[in-house]
Amino acid sequence: MGYVELIAALRRDGEEQLEKIRSDAEREAERVKGDASARIERLRAEYAERLASLEAAQARAILADAESKASSIRLATESALAVRLFLLARSSLHHLRDEGYEQLFADLVRELPPGEWRRVVVNPADMALAARHFPNAEIVSHPAIVGGLEVSEEGGSISVVNTLEKRMERAWPELLPEILRDIYREL
Repeated sequence: MGYVELIAALRRDGEEQLEKIRSDAEREAERVKGDASARIERLRAEYAERLASLEAAQARAILADAESKASSIRLATESALAVRLFLLARSSLHHLRDEGYEQLFADLVRELPPGEWRRVVVNPADMALAARHFPNAEIVSHPAIVGGLEVSEEGGSISVVNTLEKRMERAWPELLPEILRDIYREL
């Protein structure tokens, strides 16, 4: 092999090695690009997952806060409504004095436990009624009593309040839910 042939062989060999190096470098560059793309996609997926998780957590927190506020508003509204309904019911008690009140008063007297009732407090309009039922008692008028009576034994050791107001007050915890159900049913 001559000098020219040796140089040509070395050149071919060098070009082949150069081509192999270039080819290896391109493959390595493609692999690095692929790895980088895969990492970028993983990071994007992780970020999207974290973002979705944070959004969901924040949405749950906002919803819980809104539900809590709505519940507080509903409770405050129901409480205000209950007070208004109680006052309205109380202001309507005087209607029970219409027809049949004498019988109602007699029924309230019959409900009293046996005793020596010495003091009877009634609405001013019920003074005569009270005197008929309690001839030996001191009859006292009190305009705040709409109907019914308060009685006490001598010295006030035992007293019973059987007024329309007190009866409504005692029954109110049972009446209110029924009234509210009726109101909500109409809404």
